[in-house]
Amino acid sequence: MAINKELFVGNVAQKAIIIRDGKILVCRGIGDTVWEFPGGRLHAGEAPEESIVREIKEELGLDIKNVKPFRVEPSFHYKSNMHQVFIAYTCTCDTLDLVIDPTEVEEWQWVPKEELKNLPMFDDCAAVKQSLLE
Repeated sequence: MAINKELFVGNVAQKAIIIRDGKILVCRGIGDTVWEFPGGRLHAGEAPEESIVREIKEELGLDIKNVKPFRVEPSFHYKSNMHQVFIAYTCTCDTLDLVIDPTEVEEWQWVPKEELKNLPMFDDCAAVKQSLLE
């Protein structure tokens, strides 16, 4: 049996589909021209669900709950020029009061699900958007 020498070496990117009052939170990162779901990278030693909860708290000041995997797939992160595993979670929050980290998020908005189709998004988030609209 041949051993495959091309092993995955990369990042795990995680995004939260935060649903509140029938709307979904989307953000634009600093200098980005397209939208994405909020999230961040899995750190070494973290459990994935703990990581997305931490990232959302750090960047948006929100406590998310009911975190459930929605979509997991390989993707390519163009900014770092590397392959990654992409995980999207559905989740909820009890408040709409955001405390934005201005070094991470340039703009944010709550949009009704049907309005997602009009937002330009990064490729990995666009695939999630399409799944949400189906």
